[in-house]
Amino acid sequence: MHIRGQLVGKNIPTSERIATGLVGAAIAAIGLSRRSIGGLAIAAVGTGLAARALAGRSMLYRMRARRKGIQVRRTVTIQATPDEVYEVWRDLANLPRFMKHVKSVTVESPTTSCWVIEEGGKQLTWRAEIVEDTPGHRLRWKSLPGGDLVHDGLIELREAPADRGTILEVKLHYFPPGGLFVATALHDFLRKLSQVQIGSELARLRQLIETGEIATGIPAPLDTASPSFETRGAR
Repeated sequence: MHIRGQLVGKNIPTSERIATGLVGAAIAAIGLSRRSIGGLAIAAVGTGLAARALAGRSMLYRMRARRKGIQVRRTVTIQATPDEVYEVWRDLANLPRFMKHVKSVTVESPTTSCWVIEEGGKQLTWRAEIVEDTPGHRLRWKSLPGGDLVHDGLIELREAPADRGTILEVKLHYFPPGGLFVATALHDFLRKLSQVQIGSELARLRQLIETGEIATGIPAPLDTASPSFETRGAR
């Protein structure tokens, strides 16, 4: 289900809405047919279920999604070798060049860095540590305690068939400390971290590696997967 729907829009699956609406209508009809105080109470329950189905929103689902945070998993094929793609990403200072949701990445040491995003006039900052580094194949990092949010990420590289270049798979996982949205800036950030945005960022990376520069108006790559809410981090 789309990220925005999980957070601020309709978040109940269509099949569940239909079933809930039918059950709610049936319970309401039974309650009204009894013509008593108890019947009115039953009808109220049914009406509530029907209203929930009509609105398509569940606070329980929304709170559960907020606790889990968001994990986005995407892939893109780049006309370059795995080592070439790895070298561009491994220089973390390159990330803001193609990832618009990242304002800056300051490298502090060979394994630690400071990340900054900006939303709604506010900055969210955290420090990250590289926990796995296999040149040309795999890079994994995670946030250190004390930041504005918890984040972990992973890239995996493999040769594409028929000498088509390199398949880059990216997994990004964000969620606030404690699993609750406590800041509007964080809410806006996760809302905007959509399928289109991540796809466009990978398209910019592809053009940066293949041509050495990034043009405006780049369409998102087609060989990508949709983002989803997950309880686990990138592995």
